[in-house]
Amino acid sequence: MMNVYRAVLCLLGSILSFNHATHAQVFFDDFDREQLDTSRWSVAHQKWGEPTGKVTHGGVIRENVFIRDGNLVIRALGEHYKGPLEGHGSDTRVGGALYTKEKYASGSFEVRAKICPHPGALSAFWTYYYENDDYNHEIDFEFPGRNQHPFKGADSDITWGLMSNWRGVHDHQRVTVDKFFGYQNDGEYHLYRFDWYTGDEDQPASIEWYYDNKLMHRSYEHIPTHASSFWLGIWFPTWIAQADFDTEYMLIDWVRIVPFNQRSDER
Repeated sequence: MMNVYRAVLCLLGSILSFNHATHAQVFFDDFDREQLDTSRWSVAHQKWGEPTGKVTHGGVIRENVFIRDGNLVIRALGEHYKGPLEGHGSDTRVGGALYTKEKYASGSFEVRAKICPHPGALSAFWTYYYENDDYNHEIDFEFPGRNQHPFKGADSDITWGLMSNWRGVHDHQRVTVDKFFGYQNDGEYHLYRFDWYTGDEDQPASIEWYYDNKLMHRSYEHIPTHASSFWLGIWFPTWIAQADFDTEYMLIDWVRIVPFNQRSDER
């Protein structure tokens, strides 16, 4: 039954892509193999988002991204981890991430996943293109939420999520919404999707975020336009709760990207 469902998804994606344009291809990966398809994905091995001169986390490492039982697995090593894996400057608070080798602009980006159930590790799906601090084109879908002002990191809650979009790294170049999603730590897969419209004669520039096909938020400000890699990962920013665990996981059943190929796409 699941194979039929995936076939329908692929067919639907092809139809949607044809309706918008034909010069970008639908991307679909259900990780139904023994190893990651490195012709389509790159695995990150680096660190970002840390204050200068202070060690707060260990970045992301290749060993925390792998295929198991038909899932893409992204592993998170919390503050109680004492195993052999080594991070960047710290061997705790170490995550994993990967990104598409192909870059996509306007389109529908969808992930069927079980996110990491702990509020001390950030599960995220995002697009990212950076030239400089005034040209940082990015869309984020992140969990946990409830840690933006007036809340603090200790208030982080996995039933809340963050939805952000950026045209630069400064506060006046981005917008972030912190919203209640409901109970996600139920052992079930859920659908996480955002539809990104760079804009054309039929569709204004906007982004729509969906959870299990329910519209959660729509943004019309600071809409990116530049083609970007699509990232999936877990990392440990300073603004979330303490990582009070040993090892946790995010499981991803499949990823689908349906390009819209709109007039305002930049490549």
